[in-house]
This record gives sequence, C-alpha cells and structure tokens, in this order.
Amino acid sequence: MKKVLLALFVLSFALPSFAGIKEKDVVGNWSYKIETDYDTMTGTLNFKMDGEKLVGEVFTGDGMAIPMTKVEIRENDVVYFELEVDYSKYTGTMNIDGKKYSGTVTQDGVEMSVEGEKLE
Repeated sequence: MKKVLLALFVLSFALPSFAGIKEKDVVGNWSYKIETDYDTMTGTLNFKMDGEKLVGEVFTGDGMAIPMTKVEIRENDVVYFELEVDYSKYTGTMNIDGKKYSGTVTQDGVEMSVEGEKLE
C-alpha cells in the first residue's frame, strides 16, 4: 500500500510536466526583440482567446498594429504564427520556457532570432 501511495504522490508532480503548454499559457502580452545587421526591432506580441481559437496581434515599436493571420500550438510546444505586411509574409515561432521565450521570425526566406518575455 505504501508503494502505491508513493507512486501516486510522485505521479502527481510528474504529470504536469508532461502536459505541455496550453492556450492559457500563451494568452497575454509578450515583449519581442529581434537583432538584425542594421537595427534592433522591439515591440509586443498580444495573444488572446476568441471563443475557442487562439488569436494574436503584433504591436511594433513605432505603434503599428498587425493582426496575425494564423496562430497555433504545434508539436514540441512550439507556438507558430503568421502575419502579412504589404506583400510580405512573416512566420514566427516561440519556444516558451516559463515567462521567457526564444524563437525565430522568417520573412521572405530570411530567418532571424527573436526573444522576449511575458509582460505583467
């Protein structure tokens, strides 16, 4: 009986670590910083629920708001998003680790690193 109780106790702590990220973990405002050869771009990513669907918007450092056309949680807990500016398509990934993340943003085949943290 003690072994069964011990096993249940250990599992109660282990199971949440296998649960992966959920929409509620993504919802909120996240800062972003992208280093390029020419400049550092900063701004905010805003994620929220629209019914059962995760949606998002990018707020650039100069105040422009760009809606994300697609947001989803993919394998390995990667948040994937797409947006379009003029005739350019951007894709992004976020690998969330607690309140911080790292990932990539790709524009017209050029991949750049992005990092940031959840804002309170």
